[in-house]
Amino acid sequence: MGKKLKLVMLLDDNAATNFIHKKFIAKTECTDDILDFQSGPDVLSYLKAPENTLPEILFMDINMPIMDAWEFLREFNMLRREGLNDIIIILLSTSMSPSDNEKAEKIEAINEILQKPLSTESIAAIVHKYFP
Repeated sequence: MGKKLKLVMLLDDNAATNFIHKKFIAKTECTDDILDFQSGPDVLSYLKAPENTLPEILFMDINMPIMDAWEFLREFNMLRREGLNDIIIILLSTSMSPSDNEKAEKIEAINEILQKPLSTESIAAIVHKYFP
């Protein structure tokens, strides 16, 4: 694997999914620091704090209670902090619905949509693609 990332972040309301994805990310050895969150507002609070390290990659579930990915991205786009535009945002979905793909294509901040669950191979491919 090439560059070691400072931080990879997970956002999924399902703690078990976050746990599995953390294991897969750790297996790729692409980072030593993985943060997981279960709600969009918690991630936004983290990102707003200037003392917090920004993730290089954010893997985010689309369908979550409280705040789904679309609402999160509206709020995210209003944040003002240097480096936010450099975060690679990967949406995750179990359904891969055409409407989600259409929405994602219209939002510049989204880099890709992948099917859940992630695998070590899909994570390694994302890291290699964006951080060769």
